[in-house]
Amino acid sequence: MVSIVIKNELKKFEADIRDLCMAFFPYQKLNFIHADNINVERSADIIIDGYFSGHLSGDRLTDKSEIKRQLYDYLSNLTGKKLLWGTLTGIRPVTIVTALIEQNKGESGNVGESTASPHDNNELKSLLKKEYYISDAKANELISIANREIEILDRKKIRDYKNRYSIYVGVPFCKSTCLYCSFTSFNIDKFGEYVDKYLDALKIEFEKRSDKNSSQLSPLTLYIGGGTPTSLNEKQFERLLSIIDKYVDRKTCIEYTVEAGRPDTITKEKLLLMKDHGVSRISINPQSFNQKTLDLIGRKHKTEDVIEKFLLARSLGFDNINMDIILGLPNEHLLEVINTLFNVYKLKPESLTVHSLALKRAARLNYELDSWMKETYLAGIADVNKTEGQRTIDKMYFMSNVLAKILNLKPYYLYRQKNMAGNLENIGFAKDGFECIYNIMMMSERHTVYGFGTATSKEVFYENGSKRVESIEGYKSVIDYCKANINI
Repeated sequence: MVSIVIKNELKKFEADIRDLCMAFFPYQKLNFIHADNINVERSADIIIDGYFSGHLSGDRLTDKSEIKRQLYDYLSNLTGKKLLWGTLTGIRPVTIVTALIEQNKGESGNVGESTASPHDNNELKSLLKKEYYISDAKANELISIANREIEILDRKKIRDYKNRYSIYVGVPFCKSTCLYCSFTSFNIDKFGEYVDKYLDALKIEFEKRSDKNSSQLSPLTLYIGGGTPTSLNEKQFERLLSIIDKYVDRKTCIEYTVEAGRPDTITKEKLLLMKDHGVSRISINPQSFNQKTLDLIGRKHKTEDVIEKFLLARSLGFDNINMDIILGLPNEHLLEVINTLFNVYKLKPESLTVHSLALKRAARLNYELDSWMKETYLAGIADVNKTEGQRTIDKMYFMSNVLAKILNLKPYYLYRQKNMAGNLENIGFAKDGFECIYNIMMMSERHTVYGFGTATSKEVFYENGSKRVESIEGYKSVIDYCKANINI
């Protein structure tokens, strides 16, 4: 256990302090002690106290940055570790950079946590290193992705995105729950009786929320995710797509994605239905091409199923296919990841999303991993005395970047999560013109995304040169969602 003593004046920054401490002490229990309750039992291995010197200015962003820099220095000296991402612990580091670039261009945007507006990439890189202690590698990565995002959003069909919105339709049913998953999902074999009721409720929700003037919604992008939407049988899946056709004007959509995901749920009939209903982009996600790993993490398909369904989709005319892989899966080392990357290379998808495994509290993986796995393999931090686990995850990440370059896939969006393997990130690569615009809108909070079903909505407001984001939580339970819309 690591005990962290927080002064009274720093209580309001406890979440930020906790996140940075978690980066230095991954997978360890943190015990926060407030200075006004100092007479508690102090039997922990390390007590962090008195690292912050100076006075708070009263400006939250300025104070937070200074507190995190001083805490970083303290923890780095204490542990001998250097973090590739420095003091940055948020989900969306790219937004800091895009805001600075756009601010310099005179465009409206959220200025993030910084007060400067650099004029070129070198100046921007210097600012990132000074403000956030970020490494050269990650600074270059952020700047490259930020410039790519801005370039993509300047395309003619996307340029008006601030006045548009996207739609996400959640279908929270799966064939099984993967070991690492913490999303809202329900086993379709156990909850199959609710699928038709869920579709009834979804139809009513669309009806309630459709445009009163035209009776149809007009989103910029449309995304059906889950769960695994293709877990539905053909009849149910066709009904889902037909509901969307009735209430969504697909002519306004520049992109229509279905997260087909797991190959054991994909059939020729479902692929043809997607073609008939105008789906332009699908995901077929192997996660790994190693059968032992798939069996361990709860994927109910064979590695050859991924190849078969990918080639089937190709033969039916799908020319925009994404694949997801995960680095840091249990018992996978460099050779296993190279095998996965080689199989992705043979299939040559238009986009590739590389995830670093995040050890989420709600996932079974969090409590089923043994201590060796946590401490030796997943818990590596990029420091001057790298652990074997960190060296391994770094090589995996490097090799995935090499594959992306070979396939001419360029990075275009990035986000981070807590407790990620190697303290790294999730990154999306795509060929020019095949980027998922929905991903950019969602991950960078560029415009409003309305969630339907068991999904959260995020409303984005541009007001007086600044941006404000409000989240509207969706239902976590299929049963609760159905009760809210229909009588069951």
